[in-house]
Amino acid sequence: MKYRLFVFFLLVMALRTNAQQVIITEEPSISALMEKFINWNAEKDYVSGWRIQIINTDDRRLMEKTIAAFKNRYPYIGNVHWEQVSPYYKVKVGGFGSKIKAQAFLAEVRQYFPSSITVWEKIKESELLEKND
Repeated sequence: MKYRLFVFFLLVMALRTNAQQVIITEEPSISALMEKFINWNAEKDYVSGWRIQIINTDDRRLMEKTIAAFKNRYPYIGNVHWEQVSPYYKVKVGGFGSKIKAQAFLAEVRQYFPSSITVWEKIKESELLEKND
């Protein structure tokens, strides 16, 4: 009985105490900076990700043959990009949000394209092969 009375007393005291309010006032420059940060991130349509570079060559015909061979072997991978960094042509495929998933695909791709490597770059979110990386 004393225990119940003690618990009742604690509950009554807890209800009678007033909660304290914390008011945070930030500088206008901080608010403006946070607003810019939010807007910049909302406009950003790319993420940091990984691609597989399947070839790096100075022979354009070899580059085109490699692209055709890759598309023939992996028709479900639609992201095949090439760029010229004079005098070389680089062919990059896929789009992965994590290096682990890129490495898993790299192990498969290396069977047919042995000089393949993973490369980091900015990738459009729409080009990611798996959205939940």
